[in-house]
Amino acid sequence: MKKIFLLFFFLNSFAHSQTSTLHASENIRKFADHLFSEKDFLRSVSEYEKLLRIEHNDTLEFKIALAYQSIENNELALEKFSGIKYESVFYNESEKEYYKTLFQSGKYEELQNNLSKKDEKGFQRLLYLSYLFTSSELPDQKNFSEPFPLTERENILNFYKQKKEPPYKSSLFSGLMSAVLPGSGKIYLGEIGDGITAFLAASLFTFLSYDNFSHDHNFRGWLFAGLGFFFYTGNIYGSVTAAHIYNAKVDYEYNANLREYLQNKNYFLPPNDFIK
Repeated sequence: MKKIFLLFFFLNSFAHSQTSTLHASENIRKFADHLFSEKDFLRSVSEYEKLLRIEHNDTLEFKIALAYQSIENNELALEKFSGIKYESVFYNESEKEYYKTLFQSGKYEELQNNLSKKDEKGFQRLLYLSYLFTSSELPDQKNFSEPFPLTERENILNFYKQKKEPPYKSSLFSGLMSAVLPGSGKIYLGEIGDGITAFLAASLFTFLSYDNFSHDHNFRGWLFAGLGFFFYTGNIYGSVTAAHIYNAKVDYEYNANLREYLQNKNYFLPPNDFIK
């Protein structure tokens, strides 16, 4: 009788502990999902990892990878996405997110090496888009736009054309213009105020130098000539430098606008809306 009682007590305790574990797991899951939906990704990872110590679950692994991707911890995101097995129902999605993370982290050469032989349109889009961020030769324009939806091809081709023929300004031409007519190089670059200032300064010192030499004030003539030469050479150097800055700004704005556009389009990949 005593043995039967002990056995009953043990089974009851075991069942209670299992029920408590299940309830605890469910509470952790709900809390983690809440954090994930509120975009508190770092804390959600901590909660999901607690669950993984209780049970292995591909959904949890995938959410952890997405959370790391969302906070731009790209190395851990790549590690988590690549760790999802081929047999998993999330394998195809994790593969796409893996390449998306490569793209976001700027590993374009690695991305191109991996995607060059893949035919699926989602991969082709990422492959072609990566060329817009590198100095590699662009694919043919017709082939480039083909994988994209018809409604987006015009936008994509605009970025393509800007990449192929960026609206740069010539630093050589800018410098030559300012050598011929002080300040004109700056005006060519759209810096009209600086251009007019450079022209007036060079003209003023040239006139003062000429006027003093005309009245045999040689010291002041050489002084103003030196100052005029300083402003003249500075205006040429400034025009050349300003052209380089202008072109760097063109590149920066192009990359920023393209990144913003792609982020808004989720890089033309289907969204992963796990939690509404």
